[in-house]
Amino acid sequence: MASGICKLTGEFGKYVDSHLLPKALTKAGGLGVPFTQSGMGRRPSTRHSSWYDNRLVTQAGEDILAKLDDWAIKELRKARLVWSGWGPMTKLTDARAIPWTEWGTRTVKGVDARRLRVFMLSLLWRAGATTREEFSDVDISPEDLRTLRRMILEGDPDPIDFYQTQLIQLSTMGMEHNHSPIAMTKNVSGVEGNPGYEVPHFRFYFDGLIVHFDRRNIEEIRKRPLGEIVLGYGDELIVTTVTYEDSFQRKNLEFVQAGADLWMGNRTRTKKLD
Repeated sequence: MASGICKLTGEFGKYVDSHLLPKALTKAGGLGVPFTQSGMGRRPSTRHSSWYDNRLVTQAGEDILAKLDDWAIKELRKARLVWSGWGPMTKLTDARAIPWTEWGTRTVKGVDARRLRVFMLSLLWRAGATTREEFSDVDISPEDLRTLRRMILEGDPDPIDFYQTQLIQLSTMGMEHNHSPIAMTKNVSGVEGNPGYEVPHFRFYFDGLIVHFDRRNIEEIRKRPLGEIVLGYGDELIVTTVTYEDSFQRKNLEFVQAGADLWMGNRTRTKKLD
């Protein structure tokens, strides 16, 4: 195993394999062979569990990340925020539907939301610090990476407005699959006569949970505070829900699967010509 400077601790040592998303929350199944979806224009590739990087951290850095991962996995499952915490359920029973829409909300109590935010920020840091192509959409400035690194090492979720974090949960069970992070922009409708606006964000997905990291600067974010739907804002967490059937996740999965089928079909025809 190669040696070098740990990107988390800053200390020299031997690198170890470090998962960029927790292995326990990333598994694929369903449509035959598991595959990744990591952006447009890339060849579909198979993957049965999480991505890892063997040039990111040493054992000291991995110990910090692993401890955070182990805690978060238990917390997410206990709060039924991920599919692997549902047991025999196939549908959330405490999601409140928003009339005339596919959306809903649920209030999650008893979660250490501030520590959970540190975990989520650690995923963002890993994605921004790795050189793996599948995470190339997560383009973070060196200054922001240094801030994220400090927040992880100190266990400090503040300021809450820095990469403001929102959770969206799939409220019905769907296909298990992996999805690498992507950069997107969403449109937010205006209220009470105020104009709508756009929110550029990094979108992460794992085990039925979607995480949005707001990419706007803090000053812009503070103009329109979102309150308890922001992870770590208060003791209670308001999670947005959407059914798997109506979700972008399902639609994008089907789109990528169609692309994978087309690619495999073209490859098969090329081999026959050879």
